[in-house]
Amino acid sequence: MPLETIYNEKELLSQVASGDRDAFKELYSVYFPLVERYVSLFESSKRDQDELTQDVFVRIWEKRDKLAGVESFKSYLFFVSRNVVFNYIRALKVRKKMNELDDSGETSSESNVENELLFKQYYKIAMEAIEKLPAGRQKILKMSVDQGLTLDEIAAELNISRSGVKKQLYTATAFVRQYLQEHGELSLLLFVFLSLFESY
Repeated sequence: MPLETIYNEKELLSQVASGDRDAFKELYSVYFPLVERYVSLFESSKRDQDELTQDVFVRIWEKRDKLAGVESFKSYLFFVSRNVVFNYIRALKVRKKMNELDDSGETSSESNVENELLFKQYYKIAMEAIEKLPAGRQKILKMSVDQGLTLDEIAAELNISRSGVKKQLYTATAFVRQYLQEHGELSLLLFVFLSLFESY
């Protein structure tokens, strides 16, 4: 279905926001190819492309209540897609570091399960730490970590100086790292996870 068949996108988004599954299916069928093309720029595996694209639409459905206020769905779609890809690449980096640190280059299935559980534990602790940050600092960190925005992009969006953004990020990441070290179980994976919050 070509993109130009959506004549009243605003109305369609409102329908999806109210839980209309048929409207969501229309949105999905129209924009799926667009998202998949974007994802393919970062991932060559067709299977992983499909999974990432599906994940984008799952997130859109989960947060469908926000769609009623979206002025440009393409911009919103790009925003969600970038977040999904960013998080995927970040997870790949963690796995790569774990493999590099592992003497054999391989991990047992039991070890993988343990690492997954630890990673989820560290993620939860990191989220707790972020929630304890002052509102402004928390917002800047989330824009950097969750949205993958650069210092310049954050500065432009918040209308503050680049050095101000950098200072806030430095303070925020230092706090998260310290909180993780104090509340996380000491393990090799913890040090890998901490690298996700390297100070700027």
